[in-house]
Amino acid sequence: MTGQAARTRKGQASIEMLATVGLVLLLLVPILMLLLVGAQVRFEGLSQIQAASASRLIADSINQVYLEGQGATKVALVNLPSNTKNVSFSENEVIISLETSSGETQVTYPFFGKISKEDAEAEPFIENRKGIMPITFSVIEEDGEAVVNVAYEE
Repeated sequence: MTGQAARTRKGQASIEMLATVGLVLLLLVPILMLLLVGAQVRFEGLSQIQAASASRLIADSINQVYLEGQGATKVALVNLPSNTKNVSFSENEVIISLETSSGETQVTYPFFGKISKEDAEAEPFIENRKGIMPITFSVIEEDGEAVVNVAYEE
């Protein structure tokens, strides 16, 4: 009786342990999924703030160099978020496009300086770059007027 009873108790203990672990996993999986979704939303909010900071830095650099006039140059270290799709310019705006769970999101910041026609027509200006990158701003003469040329190392 000792051998049979011991095996039955071991089997019962194993089944109880598996049932307990299964129940814990059943409860933890939805909680972990909720936490991951919340983390993704916070990450996207943080990347939008980072993109706003980067676009402001680019626009401020364009304005500063434009005001200093012919021969002025500035190198700015811009930190682009990890979900950056591209950086482009409209006539008077810096546009940073981000890839988010709800599709493409654009963060813009205005500037008043005039940029080179080549930069304004280059769609997009920066593609598939993430992290810290140096961007050079310099004033050149184009069609008889001073404009800001924006360049970066590939």
